[in-house]
Amino acid sequence: MSSVTTVERWLTMVLSCGTAPLPYTPDGQAVGQILGKIDVMLAQLDPTSTHTVRLERIKRSMTELKSAKVGQAVAELPMKDGALDRVGWDAKPETDRRAVWEKVSAIHDELRSLNAASLVSGRRYFALFSILFLLVVSGYLCVHRQAGSSQVGAGLPSVKIVETLNQARFIELKLAALKDRQNRKLSGAPAASLEQELAVEWKAIQDQWVSAKHLLYGIALPYETMRLMGMFSAESEAKDSSLFVTYQAFLKHLHADLESLSTSYFWTSHPWRWLELSLWASMGCLVGLLFYIAGLLGKGVFRPEEGTMFMAELLMAPIVVPVIFFLFTLSGISEFIPSQSSITMNIGIAFIFGFAIRRTIGILDIIKKRFFPDPTP
Repeated sequence: MSSVTTVERWLTMVLSCGTAPLPYTPDGQAVGQILGKIDVMLAQLDPTSTHTVRLERIKRSMTELKSAKVGQAVAELPMKDGALDRVGWDAKPETDRRAVWEKVSAIHDELRSLNAASLVSGRRYFALFSILFLLVVSGYLCVHRQAGSSQVGAGLPSVKIVETLNQARFIELKLAALKDRQNRKLSGAPAASLEQELAVEWKAIQDQWVSAKHLLYGIALPYETMRLMGMFSAESEAKDSSLFVTYQAFLKHLHADLESLSTSYFWTSHPWRWLELSLWASMGCLVGLLFYIAGLLGKGVFRPEEGTMFMAELLMAPIVVPVIFFLFTLSGISEFIPSQSSITMNIGIAFIFGFAIRRTIGILDIIKKRFFPDPTP
């Protein structure tokens, strides 16, 4: 049986050699997609003296394809609610569907030829931004490779980081014990022993904080972290109850700062920190432009006049994104505080802001309206 099956298979292959492939019969999804591309190209192409007549002829042909003729039950392109009626399309004979597909494909190809010059311009922009993207990424990687050995990106020793976190955690535990004893005092527990315990806890916290401050002084911390250090020092000396909240805020900033310093990233101090965000915003903007242009070219449309906007977005991204970070807290539009976030979150958000640069600029418009509302008549 196996030999007979093999002979039949070979006979089938030999008989099929040289025969033309069966014509393509598109399904409703394929026809719907090409109709969508045609609609986009007709909307994007400006009727000029060069191809006004051809565009009118194409529009007239599409109208005829979508309209039922006399004695025809269903139009060549059955439409329903502005889209292709797939049930009506599948009900048409196969030969009719192939014939209609050839007409629609010919219209699509003609529209692409009308837009050929613009598509060439779009490919040039795509090539330009691809080269810029490779240059920016290569330059960033070269700088990042040297960051560990340079003064700009030199990371903190592991021993110093561990010791800093150890002391910070010890103070946090002491504050929790202090708060527990204060609550016991308020609940009516014996006052004499609690007063002595509270005094011991306060002394231990203050001594440990003095030791921690000397260690922190040797680390290049941002202003916000140092501000919280000063507030906690004053509140601990005054034994003010607000020191519990202040210390938790200080820990959030400290953990984010130590992570940045320990990873040997480019942004271990504030000027370089914002340059890091600007670089990632520029990379995000380039990725967004490439994605946008590739989508247009895939649809067969491109407007060369958008090139000026592309360049403007690329120039604005490294400035606008850090400004958004500066204004987040001031504007009050979000609870997000960049200095309390990890380095990876900051970089990711900067990239997304650059990727969606037009919406990012819209955030600036929202901030502008909050501070400078439109005058009412």
